[in-house]
Amino acid sequence: MDATSEPVKTMLRGRVCPRCGSREIAKIQHGEPAYSKGLEADLEARRVVLGGCMVWDDQPDRSCTACGLEFRADGRAPVDDPTA
Repeated sequence: MDATSEPVKTMLRGRVCPRCGSREIAKIQHGEPAYSKGLEADLEARRVVLGGCMVWDDQPDRSCTACGLEFRADGRAPVDDPTA
């Protein structure tokens, strides 16, 4: 039995990788973001990764910088490409 309570699991969702348990999680920025010094700093610090210019519902919105898994912070299964 998992000793972690449901409220704690919900709080950690999106901040802990479901595959490897790492807390090194970056937000995935989809679309064509406007360049800024803030964006550059976030990219260098691996707080943000670029997810490409195609945007659709249910895309992964988090990326583990340790193992590379892309997932959704809300726990729902991501849809990788609705056109495939």
